[in-house]
Amino acid sequence: MQQILYLVRHAHASDGPSDPERPLSPKGKRQVSRICNALKGKSLINPSLVWHSPYRRAKETADHLVEGLGLSVPVKTVEGITPFDTPSTIFDPIEQSGENLMVVGHEPHMSGLASLLLSGDPSAGYVVFPKSSILNLTRLKVGKRSTPWQIAWHINHKHFK
Repeated sequence: MQQILYLVRHAHASDGPSDPERPLSPKGKRQVSRICNALKGKSLINPSLVWHSPYRRAKETADHLVEGLGLSVPVKTVEGITPFDTPSTIFDPIEQSGENLMVVGHEPHMSGLASLLLSGDPSAGYVVFPKSSILNLTRLKVGKRSTPWQIAWHINHKHFK
């Protein structure tokens, strides 16, 4: 069975009373809308579950993606996805999951997580995430066995201007 992972960096955020409370800016909302308008109905994004960091801008990005793409999936706040969390914290839950997941978070965490999944080294620097970007990773998984993660595609809102 193919397992799909969508790693998403949140869209542009406004200033807020604290870093965790920064909301999406009008620019960030346009960025997410641009992606949703381009991809809605194309069957490119089909998670069965969406995880996001506890930070407001990540939750809002996740909510806008789910709504804008017309997805009917649970959206859940998950610890271990904030900007400076260690990527290995979320690595095991992803590895153990058989679900097609969307994980919405922040830099530098997303780059470290992608590198860890692809190479085993979070500092390898394989992928850089612009704001409002989505990295699609896939692997074959049968029971507890799986192939290595592979990059299927990587897009950001600028591709759809």
